Amino acid sequence: MKLNWNSSKAGRISGLALALIMLAAAPVSAANTVLLQHDFEDAAVAGWAGRGGVEILTASPGAAHSGVYGLQVDGRTKGWHGPSLEVTPLMKAGLSYVVSGWLKLPAGSPNTKVYLSLQHSLAAGEQYEQLASAAVTSSGWVKIEAQYKLREAANKLSVYFEAPDQPAQSILLDDFRIEQLPDADPITIEENIPSLKDVFAGDFTVGTAFENFEMNQEADRKLIAKHFGTVTPGNVLKWDSTEPQEGVFDLADSDAAVNFGVENGQQVRGHTLIWHNQTPGWVFRDAQGNRASKELLYQRMQKHIETVVGRYKDVIDAWDVVNEVIDASQPDGLRRSEWYQIAGEEYIEKAFQFARQADPDAKLFINDYNTHEPAKSQALYNLVQRLKAKGVPVDGVGHQSHIRIAFPSLQEIDTSLLKFAALDVEQHITELDIGVYSNDTDRLETFPDTLKKQQADKYKALFELFRKRKNLITNVTLWGKDDGNTWLRSFPVNRKDWPLLFDERLQAKSAYWSVVGTPAPPAGSLAVQYRAGNTNAADNTIGPQFNIKNTGTTAVKLSGLKLRYYFTKEGASSLNSWVDWAQVGSANVLRSFGVAAGPGADTYVELGFTDTAGSIPAGGQTGDIQLRIAKSDWSAFNEAGDYSFDPAKTGYADWNRVTLHQDGSLVWGIQP
Repeated sequence: MKLNWNSSKAGRISGLALALIMLAAAPVSAANTVLLQHDFEDAAVAGWAGRGGVEILTASPGAAHSGVYGLQVDGRTKGWHGPSLEVTPLMKAGLSYVVSGWLKLPAGSPNTKVYLSLQHSLAAGEQYEQLASAAVTSSGWVKIEAQYKLREAANKLSVYFEAPDQPAQSILLDDFRIEQLPDADPITIEENIPSLKDVFAGDFTVGTAFENFEMNQEADRKLIAKHFGTVTPGNVLKWDSTEPQEGVFDLADSDAAVNFGVENGQQVRGHTLIWHNQTPGWVFRDAQGNRASKELLYQRMQKHIETVVGRYKDVIDAWDVVNEVIDASQPDGLRRSEWYQIAGEEYIEKAFQFARQADPDAKLFINDYNTHEPAKSQALYNLVQRLKAKGVPVDGVGHQSHIRIAFPSLQEIDTSLLKFAALDVEQHITELDIGVYSNDTDRLETFPDTLKKQQADKYKALFELFRKRKNLITNVTLWGKDDGNTWLRSFPVNRKDWPLLFDERLQAKSAYWSVVGTPAPPAGSLAVQYRAGNTNAADNTIGPQFNIKNTGTTAVKLSGLKLRYYFTKEGASSLNSWVDWAQVGSANVLRSFGVAAGPGADTYVELGFTDTAGSIPAGGQTGDIQLRIAKSDWSAFNEAGDYSFDPAKTGYADWNRVTLHQDGSLVWGIQP
């Protein structure tokens, strides 16, 4: 995939997601806690320093947005130079903050864009995130503000401002502040919704990419384990992470990521061995700093691949051996990377050969983006055809599939899949997401319902196509599990995007429900709690117990409600039922049986209520409803696998495998 490289200094940016999760800009709130505020009214620079060490920072009356003084920054000579402030003690992983400052340029200065950025120092190296930006002028003050959630602790955090387009431009800064937002409710995943990996188990495996910091929180770990059968570490297997200096291998982070997948029983995809990005410069230079010879390049390539692939032999089952080597505008269709400039097309052959030697059983892929475009698709096809004709061990083609709601068409995607079928290679969808914008300039702060519907429709149609071509596709991997962890919030520009199946709080979106083919559970004021009154799955009675809650502001008549519990009845004997006890009165609970169809369900019992049952008051509940079911011949049931049965629920808990209808409309639960 293509990454957004910070223009200010060389550094590695997380391609899957920033360590900071960008949210909507927020105004100052009485609920926020102001952690730091610099107005420079004491005529001091308040701990600010120049990033380049050459800048001159002064508290100046000419730099005041309010009061008498502000911070004036002179002496910049490079785009990344500017005022910087260490904020490590203020910021804690898992909390959300607002950072803001007022910016202006000295009189007579040309307009320029100024960026609010963060330097994030980790054991693996430096990361640089541009959080927000604005066009700044000499004619008036501009507020630059960003709200974010810090996802990963750092050895050092520094906030800074830079103006990459005007390296010598002086900058004025005043009224800088950092606020902590109130803690949100703990994030929990929806445990009882269908797992993506199970929905498509008969078609193809479903996977996600992830960053190592997503292993820190229980909810993130649970979502990855529940829904995905394969995982792709987003960055820690790339060259700059695994061998930052020649012969010095740092595999601690990659070990952690791979072990995480193995412990979850997931297949692990290796991404990526050879790429024009995130490869250290030393790879392409000799000891004198000149361009490396082909022989030296291959020596380094072989050692790197032998070490990394060999370490995970028989653990990582598929590798993206070469990534993004196609440039359809070139006569031979190949990107003029430093790899190519030194070795020509042969470097691709060598990479596959070295990878096969390191792990004869791993599946070896060539991976690229925009493979739906006819020219690029043809260039990739021609390359794979040439490689296979030479006996190069290319096992598969990876279609990254970073697409948008508006384009490409399904026909373009289908045409590409069918094209590569002729080469007898395995095909994977390796980095799927569906961005909501149709250009690189629009910006939204909230996700409109119209776009939610369009995205859900696009995802639905796309997965229907994948299912149609399941004889060609063996894996579909999404490039991230949730909208809070997506590279599209920093590429191609810093803005909010919502390209994945789960939202920032790990809740299923409309797009998820369209993919699994199940109507989303209704959002309303009624909920059903369940507990297993009888946890024995093999005796002759079924004993579910229920409690209906009304979280709304008005009373709900019980006579308008119908509750259904789904099970398999085994055999032809008729069924009987009893309400052993109900707080609303056992005689007020009506019972009937019906035919169901779905996994773990051929029958349902429906509970209704008489007019004399009354109403559930606003904020109230029915209390216990204790049901018992038996066959007329008292033969045994087998409840193992029954849709609504959960022997682990011995205390009341919300349970969406029991449904509730109100006046004929589904208001709670998911039908089988």
